[in-house]
Amino acid sequence: MKNKLTLVRKITCTVAAGVLFGGLSFAGENAKVKELVSSKYYDALVKNSVVSQYRDDGSKGFKLLPESIFASKINESQIEKVEKNYPYTYEGLYLLSKKDLLAKGKSGKSTITIDDVSVVVRSVSKMQGMTYYSSTKKKECVLYEKCFMIAGPGKKTKIEDQNTGNADGQVSYCLQDDNSFGVNTYKLSYFQKDDTLLCRFDILDKMGLGPFNAIYPGKMVINILVIDCGDDLLLYLNTDLDSIKFPGIKGQITDSMSSRMDAVYKWFITQF
Repeated sequence: MKNKLTLVRKITCTVAAGVLFGGLSFAGENAKVKELVSSKYYDALVKNSVVSQYRDDGSKGFKLLPESIFASKINESQIEKVEKNYPYTYEGLYLLSKKDLLAKGKSGKSTITIDDVSVVVRSVSKMQGMTYYSSTKKKECVLYEKCFMIAGPGKKTKIEDQNTGNADGQVSYCLQDDNSFGVNTYKLSYFQKDDTLLCRFDILDKMGLGPFNAIYPGKMVINILVIDCGDDLLLYLNTDLDSIKFPGIKGQITDSMSSRMDAVYKWFITQF
């Protein structure tokens, strides 16, 4: 019972944060969304526009992952957990009204297509300057002082965002200068088909947390899945990692990664 209550508190807190940060009105019933989302979470998603949770028990499987043509790719991306390490998994499921996104945006578009989403998710340079709430500093901070695509793995030469045409099969690389973790590089793998887009971030180098290297190459993945559901977009955000364990790591990883997923959500909803 204690574990169940803890999970409810986690979900409730993140739902409140998502609604507060997003500032979007609740989306309505959507038949397509109902087909894609587990009945266990559908009512809460429609009511609140977001359901999210995190866990650190090392269990396998993603609980909130919607049905999609790329669901198997996301499941295959799960990081293998080492028993002596600290495992962490975050999932967020968001129902976003296209009408609200366009009303709050500056694009002047009359609708949003999966091709528009494809451009947004590949415009990584626009993540530069995005903010997040630092629980350590108790204030809003800039998350990425620098963020841009680079020429390739092991390189830090800045190139323009590669965001034209269909994204399916595209592999790119990016650099992020994180406020807490410092400079890290990622491999970006894109998949696009019909009404669905998936972007996968794989970390390529060591990620520092204070004086320690907490996360090693290949030990963290971030998935961004977007499904066009007619009047709405269904957004799924996922972070899965296995960190070296040391004193205080649980709180630092939990706070940092949850805040970063909220920041990605806030960034995404302002790009249309």
